[in-house]
Amino acid sequence: MLTPPAASGDIILSAVIQSPAVVPPIAARPAQTVVVSRGETVESLALHDHSDAAAIRWANGLGTGAQPAPGTALLIPPSAAALVQVLPSERPSHFAKRLGLDPRVILDYNALTKDTPRPVGSYLQIPLSAAPSGALVGRYFARASDGVPSVPEAHAAVADGFPYGQCTYYAASRRTVTWAGNAGWWFGAANGIRPEGHVAVAGAIVVFHTGWFGHVGYVESVNPDGSFVVSEMNYYGDGGGWGRVDHRTIARTDFWSVTGFIY
Repeated sequence: MLTPPAASGDIILSAVIQSPAVVPPIAARPAQTVVVSRGETVESLALHDHSDAAAIRWANGLGTGAQPAPGTALLIPPSAAALVQVLPSERPSHFAKRLGLDPRVILDYNALTKDTPRPVGSYLQIPLSAAPSGALVGRYFARASDGVPSVPEAHAAVADGFPYGQCTYYAASRRTVTWAGNAGWWFGAANGIRPEGHVAVAGAIVVFHTGWFGHVGYVESVNPDGSFVVSEMNYYGDGGGWGRVDHRTIARTDFWSVTGFIY
């Protein structure tokens, strides 16, 4: 099994929060709710209110590139955020207690109307400075349906540099890949270029350490039980093979074969 490479630059390996040397206050101020004026964008509001654009988008359910309409009431979290998965049937108040946070902090980072159990597999935002090990760094992810994170879509029109029909060719056609090498080397090769981790997220490239040269695929979706659906090329099973795309579900019992995920 490959060992993860050391963290490089400002990419946080495994999308895991490392506690900074000086921990800032959880919130310098409470969250604000503003009414969007004509011409205002998520980015301009983040700059004006000393907030974080990614945290604003997640809190208000705005997708990548989407902008609020004039007259919309928008929650402005106090700072950058991390994403933590809720437990089955967990209420936001219980989520806050489990993480040792004041429930009001959860309301500062998530536009919630009721303290009801969250959908299975969903995530809530918390302050970046209070994130536990294993949390996802919010700025790298977009919000999909039901509060589930996804990797913002970015892909190449052609998979230059990779031979047609191979798993690397297919993965590079779904996401922009700026490194080279066999599939088994990708997790190390992408270090310092893309965030990486060990949490399945829709839109990520999954790297397997199976076969002679490893294998890569594209995560189509993540199921509530933690298993995920992958599409891939050159996998001889489930109707796949050289130059053919197949889909299969990777069960939690098969996670031993996964080196990690490139976001």
